[in-house]
Amino acid sequence: MPVRSNERNYFTRNIQQFVQDVKQGTAGKIEIVIHPEDSLTKQPEVKRAVQTSQVQLGEFLMSMHSNENAVFGVDAVPFLASNNEENRKLLAAARPFIEERLARQGMRILFVVPWPPNSFYAGKEIKSVADFKGLKFRAFNPVTGRLAELMGAVPVTVQQSEVPQAFSTGVIQAMITSPATGVDTQAWDFVKYFYEVKAMAPWNVVLVNERVFSRLDQATKDAVLAAAKSAEERGWALQAEETGKLVETLKSKGMEVRQPSPELMKELKAIGDKLIEEWAKAAGEDGQKILAAYRKS
Repeated sequence: MPVRSNERNYFTRNIQQFVQDVKQGTAGKIEIVIHPEDSLTKQPEVKRAVQTSQVQLGEFLMSMHSNENAVFGVDAVPFLASNNEENRKLLAAARPFIEERLARQGMRILFVVPWPPNSFYAGKEIKSVADFKGLKFRAFNPVTGRLAELMGAVPVTVQQSEVPQAFSTGVIQAMITSPATGVDTQAWDFVKYFYEVKAMAPWNVVLVNERVFSRLDQATKDAVLAAAKSAEERGWALQAEETGKLVETLKSKGMEVRQPSPELMKELKAIGDKLIEEWAKAAGEDGQKILAAYRKS
């Protein structure tokens, strides 16, 4: 099982508990071996690896695949869902559409866990969107690339495991990401400022190959699904618990944690409205249905 982050990260700790629960619940019949931080399969290839049975299950950032289908990027649209209550509603609205697409590709969602809200990291003070002009800005999916463009920055695609090297070699100068990634990549070595804009809290999904899953006997399937249900609930609770601690870690390492200026937030909300509109158009009829269900909830 390839997983996205290192073993200190709450996602990986949560998955380790899931693995134990599966082993216990199946009386040792199912044993899952975790390969953290791109050590087995690079993030962009995990979905395909699960689909083609190169690995039986895997964890990845869903929005990396929004170029394949815009529905996979719903969680990463800035300022669509900016707190956990909204994020849960968004997942409930989008999940049937995501599950349907993955089922057609021979995969099943086991559980979904959010990142802490994503905010800006920069080496200089950011008072308005104009301060991003010309900065090389890390993008980790199509929508963060588009966000960079709309702010006048230059998007550069860099995976999580490559962030420290990208900063140290000048490939990127700023990024939007979670406090968890900031801590994992020791962002304080490269940038001084963290602006809590809380634009979105993207999801990591854990998928299993449907053919592999369907071969299990019913009791084993039930045990895997029960462990997955617990992992999702625990993952959301961990995210809420860890976010404050992670921001404190950034502070303790010498980063300046700041609230964005009203001017910056006003400009970002306007960009967010544009990005929501663009996403809905790209996602077509399903996008409209997801937004309608989300706004009604």
